[in-house]
Amino acid sequence: MPKKKKVLAIASPGGHWIQLNKICNEMEARFEMVYATPGTQYGSKNSSRKIHNITDASADSKLKLIPLAFQLLFLMIKERPSAIISTGAAPGAIAILIAKFLPIKTIWVDSIANTAVLSRSGRMVKKHANLVVTQWEPLSDGKNVIYKGSIL
Repeated sequence: MPKKKKVLAIASPGGHWIQLNKICNEMEARFEMVYATPGTQYGSKNSSRKIHNITDASADSKLKLIPLAFQLLFLMIKERPSAIISTGAAPGAIAILIAKFLPIKTIWVDSIANTAVLSRSGRMVKKHANLVVTQWEPLSDGKNVIYKGSIL
């Protein structure tokens, strides 16, 4: 049996994490999934999932973005994923920007909460991610940002 490709799934807590899990539940049969999120409440000793706790950072806590970037770089070196998928926010955006310099494919799924424009992180990564998906059809340009339906 061939070895499964590894995917690193990254999201901020709350709605981003919920949306990411809905996507990744479907992916776990085909890929070796590794997760990264701030907060230990998502990782359980009873869980079969491999979940890494990372620094909680955002645009409002810019100084925390530096240690987060190093954590994510070291995590990518350690885990060696073939791809990264993120539903946001800052941790996923930083990971996609770092992965641009590594042989890692990237997928950004913008949050369903953003109905009028892409999220700040989504706008930041749309030129860098290999695939950017919106959950709102009017936000799709059919080229850089595509619509495939909603998660929730």
